[in-house]
Amino acid sequence: MEKTNAFYKSLVGQEHGAKKIHVHVTELDPCGDGWASQHAHAAEEAIYILEGEAEFTFAGQTHRVGPGDAVFFPSGVMHAETKFFTDKMKYLVVRTIEPDDEPCCCGVNS
Repeated sequence: MEKTNAFYKSLVGQEHGAKKIHVHVTELDPCGDGWASQHAHAAEEAIYILEGEAEFTFAGQTHRVGPGDAVFFPSGVMHAETKFFTDKMKYLVVRTIEPDDEPCCCGVNS
């Protein structure tokens, strides 16, 4: 399997003065199945699919999503991208900033 390259662009976050929210775009190219292991965090997270199709697993359920679909992960709920149906994925992530939460993929505590 080819290694997944993940690229992140922070749009709004603590570096812009935001205190409660972080917004970034994630691009995966190429996509590798199960590139993100099941995980949970204190932050609430919403993902809006811009390009590509994938399967997300969360709260014990699996959902196939594509452009125009949105997925919401409540705080503390295990979730992961588990399967990709396209070579590339691009999605917008909106995530709350929580005290003592792990840094998000962009490297900021959001």
